[in-house]
Amino acid sequence: MDREHPGFVALSARLTGRGEDELRASGLVRLHHDTTLERVGREAVGRFLDDLDAADGDPDALVDARSRGIARAIVHLWQTGAWPP
Repeated sequence: MDREHPGFVALSARLTGRGEDELRASGLVRLHHDTTLERVGREAVGRFLDDLDAADGDPDALVDARSRGIARAIVHLWQTGAWPP
């Protein structure tokens, strides 16, 4: 099984409530990882991860609107296969 992008898989599992193995089995890890970076950029993803750490890993406790939007977008991407408009 593909073990690429373990941090993104762990983050996605936390946000979606799906298991890491289920996400890996979809075959979409690399595509969704790359889509996230392309849509928001590495710097914004870094800030999002810092914000999530500050919220003790709880996406519902994110204070920053941009970070909340990134969290919602990643969930939407996994649910629908498309970045939200």
